[in-house]
Amino acid sequence: MMKHLKYIVAVLMLSVFFSGFADTVEARKFLWNKTYFYNFYSVCPLPSGDVWAVGSNGMICRLNPENYEWDVQESDLHGNLYSVSFVNAQKGWVCGQNGQIAHTRDGGKTWQVQTSGTKQHLFSLTFKNAEKGWAVGDFGTILHTSDGGRNWHVQNEKTDKIYNNIYFNDTEHGWIVGEFGTILYTEDGGLNWMEQKNPLGEKTLFSVCFNDRTNGWIAGMDGSILKTVDSGKTWTAIKSSITENLMCIQVVRNNGWVIGLKGAYGMLGKGMWNDETHRVPTRAWLNDCVFVDEKTGWLVGSVGTLLHTLDGGKTWFPGNQSGTK
Repeated sequence: MMKHLKYIVAVLMLSVFFSGFADTVEARKFLWNKTYFYNFYSVCPLPSGDVWAVGSNGMICRLNPENYEWDVQESDLHGNLYSVSFVNAQKGWVCGQNGQIAHTRDGGKTWQVQTSGTKQHLFSLTFKNAEKGWAVGDFGTILHTSDGGRNWHVQNEKTDKIYNNIYFNDTEHGWIVGEFGTILYTEDGGLNWMEQKNPLGEKTLFSVCFNDRTNGWIAGMDGSILKTVDSGKTWTAIKSSITENLMCIQVVRNNGWVIGLKGAYGMLGKGMWNDETHRVPTRAWLNDCVFVDEKTGWLVGSVGTLLHTLDGGKTWFPGNQSGTK
């Protein structure tokens, strides 16, 4: 249930967003661009400088690194898109409501709908190369492709659990987190999934990431944070002053960030949790974050929120600003 709550708040947030995100002149200008009335659920920055974001009503956006303008991409997709994954500047995938999956081979100029074989909502997908990818969602849905999405195959057993996020270190080792404290692990590319023990019980988990084969982090409901140093054989709960739902956790070379649904965020330094709570300058609900290195990161959320940092999260500015003067 918690996974779905963040997707119904757009109308409620419109009135408070103006006061929360109007802290700077740049923010006020940013309110009126063409993405304002969309919720963004996933962001994918690339080494090329391109940044992709997807959201409500089939919205697919690309940030042009040459002029820092957001271009809305044309597609035949409808309903919410919850996840985006690119393996290079040309090849990428999106997924969303009712089992929708689409693929581009030309940097977003065109999008081809792929047959997923399911009508369940898909909340997360990941590709490790141009051929191998996975997607997860409602009712325990786990999908896998080994041919770039031309064919998708079901990899799961029947369950009514919601799987919120999937992460792969390589083409063999991956993790899934979701409803009722679920943590699943595979070491054979998803042919078999094994449940790992969660010391927090049945609290819903929203995000998982690893900075190498053995060291990983999970974030979830009510400020839940878990850490492993042995590939998930054991998970340890980390105490945090953040009490809101944590929608995203990212770790880059032992530095990391955890983002709360209502704008709180905390940071990791040298692999250690620093229990100091910061706040993103917005009252929009936040859904996803991605850091490409220790300094550069992106945040997306409700009512068109697209934020960017160049100093490791100390300051955030609108995503259509370069951050330089």
